[in-house]
Amino acid sequence: MALTALFAALLIAATQMQQGGLVAAIGSYVYWIIRISIEGLLFLVTRQALEKYTPQATSTVTIAVGAILASHIPFVLSVTAIDIVLGYPELGIEDGNGDVLSRIAAFALELIYLFDNHLALCVLLSLPQLMMQRLGPGSRDHGSLAPNGEELDRERSSGTILSAISPPLEGQITWIEAQEHYVRIVTTEEVRMVLCRFSDVTREMPATTGMQVHRSHWVAYSAAVVGEKVGQNFRLTLQSGDTVPVSRSFRSAVRTNFRNAEAPLVRAE
Repeated sequence: MALTALFAALLIAATQMQQGGLVAAIGSYVYWIIRISIEGLLFLVTRQALEKYTPQATSTVTIAVGAILASHIPFVLSVTAIDIVLGYPELGIEDGNGDVLSRIAAFALELIYLFDNHLALCVLLSLPQLMMQRLGPGSRDHGSLAPNGEELDRERSSGTILSAISPPLEGQITWIEAQEHYVRIVTTEEVRMVLCRFSDVTREMPATTGMQVHRSHWVAYSAAVVGEKVGQNFRLTLQSGDTVPVSRSFRSAVRTNFRNAEAPLVRAE
């Protein structure tokens, strides 16, 4: 994604007509690299925040659209500030006009003028993720899937993510953790990173084997040793010694299901 943004900046800078020789040309490249980098970073950070705090069922396209709109205003503000520092005419400041309404109108026009470029860059930055999802979840998980497409065909035929992992996971799944665009799958024998949505993997797990205990964690009933309240927080301690946070919304279900399951009991508070 960084290379995509850099390529876009260099392409735009190369099309700019500059007077002043080599120094002006270098300055133009530096300006556009900084500008596109800020724009791309704002979009990616906003998208990551939306992925973290929106419901798991929210589609990738919806999140991308929301990130495009939410990052546009701070992008225009940052570009306007840079142009003012560099002495470029912005918002009528150069003519001494102190009318606040005229400045607001000028900023509104700036939002409109810059939106097409912002939209194009954000769509360009979103293409890799959209293409990966179109190929199938987990199609790139640190080499877990073979590149010849055989596993992808098997995934389409079986309709599951876990069955598409190659080589197959060894042991029983005990813990699944969301880590940005990846999920960390822990079994009794190994740990594997898979590129897919946390909700897609946990949806495949039978309800009789475990449950989601947090926005980013799924735990097998057989993996929990004890559950306890620490201050205002509740957590599960696993047989591996790891601790997993339990969200407030899942606490009641955790106390009930882990007691009823064929697993070590969750300790009463």
